[in-house]
Amino acid sequence: MIGVIYKSKHGATKKIAHIIAMHVKSPVQVIDYQTLSHDDLKQFDTIVLGIPVYYGKLDEEMVHFVRNNQELLSQKHYSIFVMALFYSEFMRYLTDVFDYEILKNTKTLAGLGGALYYPDLSISEKMVLTVMNKRRPLLPKGFHGDIYENFNNEEIALFAKKIEAIERAN
Repeated sequence: MIGVIYKSKHGATKKIAHIIAMHVKSPVQVIDYQTLSHDDLKQFDTIVLGIPVYYGKLDEEMVHFVRNNQELLSQKHYSIFVMALFYSEFMRYLTDVFDYEILKNTKTLAGLGGALYYPDLSISEKMVLTVMNKRRPLLPKGFHGDIYENFNNEEIALFAKKIEAIERAN
């Protein structure tokens, strides 16, 4: 069985976790990291971790989770997908916080895109976004909507195929 474990502050990582599950033909359970128990991890043959990026860094709780559960994860077949608006930089996000010992055991890694749900942002998040967007434009010029998504649908489908292949090989 495949477990897709994610952490999602505003919903983008959750959304993609469920899309991955829809693409995979094997039995899949999608679990919010915050409701996860250690026993949940033990039941899966394949574990997929969805880690969001906030303020240019991988979510710290998920980073600690991977580090603290490395022994169990290395006994399983695990993969990581990164959710970031600058998704092409997903390897930099990963190598900034994980050493070789952690990354060498992953079966597949991917950057799948990101989203910005402007109405859900706190005032401080909106201020940080404004500053970041001036330094390194994130939103397209003329964007005045409430939602900005740049999910990479081709990469999501490819990642799901790889997960399916990993599960079948078990």
